[in-house]
Amino acid sequence: MIGVETPGRLLKEVDVKDLLEQLDAVRDYLRGLTATFSKIANRQWRGTRDLALSPASDAEEMMKENLAASLILAIGIGVLIGYMIAHRTE
Repeated sequence: MIGVETPGRLLKEVDVKDLLEQLDAVRDYLRGLTATFSKIANRQWRGTRDLALSPASDAEEMMKENLAASLILAIGIGVLIGYMIAHRTE
């Protein structure tokens, strides 16, 4: 045991073995807490990813089904952006 002394009195005796056991318990608790957090974060990430991929897949299917309209729309947006850039530099 280690005693911590102050002027005139002994504060508390510390059992080193007990302290090490408590530190091991805290480490194990934190390890479990980290593992639980990791599982929850991964589950949330998968759910979010699936939620985002569904509309993207739907949009891709729509573009494939309406290829001509998609190309015309892309060209129109490109021309509009080009016009805006050219108009701004003048």
